[in-house]
Amino acid sequence: MGLPTRMWHAKFFTRYLWGTIASIQLTGFIADQQYGISRSRNTDIMWPWWGEIMRKKEKGEIPMDMPGYMLCKYRNESEERWTAEREEEFGEFMNAMDSE
Repeated sequence: MGLPTRMWHAKFFTRYLWGTIASIQLTGFIADQQYGISRSRNTDIMWPWWGEIMRKKEKGEIPMDMPGYMLCKYRNESEERWTAEREEEFGEFMNAMDSE
């Protein structure tokens, strides 16, 4: 008797819903700390291929205005169309990353 009114009281969401979300976030943070997961981004470790593209652009081997995704091996359909439209402009540099 009286269970529905007690179950859905005025502070239900602030106590239980937001408390559950906060508990999940806190558990994730504690797990990251416990196992030593770094939340920082080190571009030298995680994206070495992007550093290679930037060095080649600095040296002048690749034009500075050439988009980086044109150098990727896998492209989606819209990128293939874009590349085909600009083949004459960037065609000679398309395989610049394969030279190594």
